[in-house]
Amino acid sequence: MSLSNKIEEWMKEAEERPESAVTIVRLIARRLRELTERDEELLAENIALQNGTRVEEYQKRIAHLEYQLELIKRRFGVDEGTLVELPAQPVEESTPNLLVYNAQGRIFRIELNSDAKELGRITSDMSNDHEPPRILAVPSNEEALLLYTSGRVSAYKVSDIPLIELGGAWERSQAALPDEPRAGELLACITPFSHLPLSDFFLQISRRGCAKKTMTSLAQSILGNHYIGKGALQKSDQPFDLMLSRKQDRAVFATYEGKVIAFDVDDLSYAIEERIKLSATDYVIASFITRADDSLLFVTQTGKVIHRDSKSIETSKSSTAKGQALIPPSRLEQGVRFMGAASVQDSDSVAVLDATGRLQILGADSLTGSGSIAAEAWILSIGLIQTDNSLAKVANLRKVGESS
Repeated sequence: MSLSNKIEEWMKEAEERPESAVTIVRLIARRLRELTERDEELLAENIALQNGTRVEEYQKRIAHLEYQLELIKRRFGVDEGTLVELPAQPVEESTPNLLVYNAQGRIFRIELNSDAKELGRITSDMSNDHEPPRILAVPSNEEALLLYTSGRVSAYKVSDIPLIELGGAWERSQAALPDEPRAGELLACITPFSHLPLSDFFLQISRRGCAKKTMTSLAQSILGNHYIGKGALQKSDQPFDLMLSRKQDRAVFATYEGKVIAFDVDDLSYAIEERIKLSATDYVIASFITRADDSLLFVTQTGKVIHRDSKSIETSKSSTAKGQALIPPSRLEQGVRFMGAASVQDSDSVAVLDATGRLQILGADSLTGSGSIAAEAWILSIGLIQTDNSLAKVANLRKVGESS
């Protein structure tokens, strides 16, 4: 019914029942207020179109969509004309790379080959206030997102980071510095980023076990402003990890003092929340997405490997959980601590960095079999090297395209 017809009815009602006049006036006032608000919205939209701000917004949105398409094409070799066809060959040739980086933002990029087991040695100290370097395995055509402790982010092509010689002795000065941390901040982590168009959430984990998710639909704003936030509740806390995840994913993190906890990403809040109660001396040292058929490896500083089935880790629903303890109290008293953890398949490999700077690759199946790592000194860091499953991921992309 049109507004004019409504007004005629209201007027007739007021004439027949004068006691209803006050109520009718209120109805008319409410409707006029709604129309005024809508008129102001249309006026603002018209002004935005006239001065170009709306056009600029649409242009930014188109540029972001083109950026995501470029990520898919470069990483998975998807044909430019369609998102559902598997190509005969990748658009860009890709080789597995290792990134070894520290909190000062220095990065060693090493190109791997199938035969290399002894990768080389870092001859100068890469640690910072007892914070060891971290290791990330990525394809050379990957996009890397750098997260800083201030909450700032920046994106780089892995191929733009200079390579160092495989099997060499590397000085700290040889490490690339693509984006030096600004005053008061450190590099928290580097995360692979090409799966952005296939992901539902950014998942943030802090050192003190806080977690939050952010919808990837906000990626345009995050990348445009170079900021995602710290993802921490306490001032003394800081970001530890940032990863892409999908609905129904299961996330796990492990702590320095041997606690491990799992939670469903779907159950996670969009606000920062504490997921585990930690002692004052404990903190998160590894976080990852795991599948039901994965094995979980936990490595101590002495090279001891603890192996668990992924499904054996209980999924926590409570924010007050203390996690499962994998290091017995007697071993904790002796100083045993976790230095790394990963969710692996038998065909995967693990890169290991020890305190002498030696960097080596070991098969995941050999670690679960032997239960220890032969190293020259204490273990500083480990990094998972997954078997290449790009085609499987493109097949998954095909399903996404067919269902849309």
